[in-house]
Amino acid sequence: MRVFIAIELDEVLKEYLREKQQKVRNYSEKGNFTRIENLHLTLRFIGEVSTVDVEKIKEAMEEAAEKTNSFQMTLGSLGEFPRGNKKILWIGIDQGRQILQQLFAKLEKSLEERGYPREEKGLKPHITLGREIVLQKIFGELSKEIMVESKTVGVKAITLMESTRIQGALTYVPIYRRNLQ
Repeated sequence: MRVFIAIELDEVLKEYLREKQQKVRNYSEKGNFTRIENLHLTLRFIGEVSTVDVEKIKEAMEEAAEKTNSFQMTLGSLGEFPRGNKKILWIGIDQGRQILQQLFAKLEKSLEERGYPREEKGLKPHITLGREIVLQKIFGELSKEIMVESKTVGVKAITLMESTRIQGALTYVPIYRRNLQ
């Protein structure tokens, strides 16, 4: 199974992000947009694992979560990861980045102790709106037109998610949720 550790988002925030995503769609020739139910913030992508690995990952999550209090973060601005003429478009995080980085570091340490290599890229916290997007205008213009409010996101848990296909649709299924302190 293919897994990652995420921060889930509430339905009100997902609806707000869907509105921003729709504005991006209006300026896009094409793209693969994230389904509303799949919107989340990835803390750590892990990849293909066995059921034995899932237990080790749960242990790492337990260890990291017991040392982390619930916290709040706020949405940042629209961002991009260029991929040739296509882009991954996302909304970043402003306030709360330092606590996110600390949580990520705790997860990395706990995962490494259980045999998982560290994430080479580190953490750039964001919520992906879509991939392989071809814009009708340059990104700088788009980012000025699509303003993102500093919405507050309460982070009370981390979730192990399985990435799978259900009836042909990419779906993220929660396997295990660990509350923060």
